[in-house]
Amino acid sequence: YKKISELSTLCGYEILFIIFSPKAKHYSFAHPSIKSVTKRFLNPNQPLYETTDAPVEAYRKVRIKSLVQDYNKVHDQLDASKEKQKAFYLA
Repeated sequence: YKKISELSTLCGYEILFIIFSPKAKHYSFAHPSIKSVTKRFLNPNQPLYETTDAPVEAYRKVRIKSLVQDYNKVHDQLDASKEKQKAFYLA
């Protein structure tokens, strides 16, 4: 379950996972919900925004934007640090 959850979170996939035990017990995992994934499966031409829960999608977009900004900030700091290091060794 943990790996499936990580995959859906990292890649933004809609996932429905069902497994049966030897004693015919079933276990399932769905993201964002069983209803939205089955609706998408039954109608593959349906636009994604109609099956994904809007708050989840909005949060994902905001989080990705925030992570990209953080990455760019750290990358700029690294570049500045490299320039300072070059200047120090050249002096």
